[in-house]
Amino acid sequence: MRREWTTAALAAIALLAACGGADQRCTAVHNAIVTSFSQNPDCPSPVGVCTDGTIASGDFAGTTRFVAMTARAGPSPDSTFYEGDLAITAAYGTITLRDNGMLNGATGFYLEMQEVVSGTGGYQGYTGLLISQGMATATGFEGTLSGSICAPN
Repeated sequence: MRREWTTAALAAIALLAACGGADQRCTAVHNAIVTSFSQNPDCPSPVGVCTDGTIASGDFAGTTRFVAMTARAGPSPDSTFYEGDLAITAAYGTITLRDNGMLNGATGFYLEMQEVVSGTGGYQGYTGLLISQGMATATGFEGTLSGSICAPN
C-alpha cells in the first residue's frame, strides 16, 4: 500500500510543477477543508456520495460541494478509487475541479489530485492543480488543499 501512496504523491508533485507559465498569474493554495456527507436528497451522484463543506480562509475561502461520479476497488481490499467533481464557491465565482482520489477504508486516509476544469464569474478561464489529503471522520472528511490556481493572462 505504501508504494501506491508514494507513486501518487510523486505524480502529483510532477503535475504541480507543470502548472502555470510566464503568462499566468498563479496563486498558491494551502488551506484546510472540512466536509460533511450531504443530507440533500437531490445528491446527483450515481454512487450515492456527495459532500458539502467549507474552506475557512485564504483566497478561495467559501463553500464546497463534491459529487462522486465513480467508485471502484483499489489495489488492496481496504482501498477505493473514486472520481468526481469538487466545486468551490468563493468570493468571485465558482471553480470546478475534476477529482481523482483514493480512500483507505481501514485507516480513513484519503489522497486526491484535482485539476481545474471550469470556472464561473471572476474565475472563468482559470487553470490549476491541487492535491487534497486528510482523514475521513464520522460525518465527512477533514484535510488540506495544496497547489496552485492560475488566472488567465
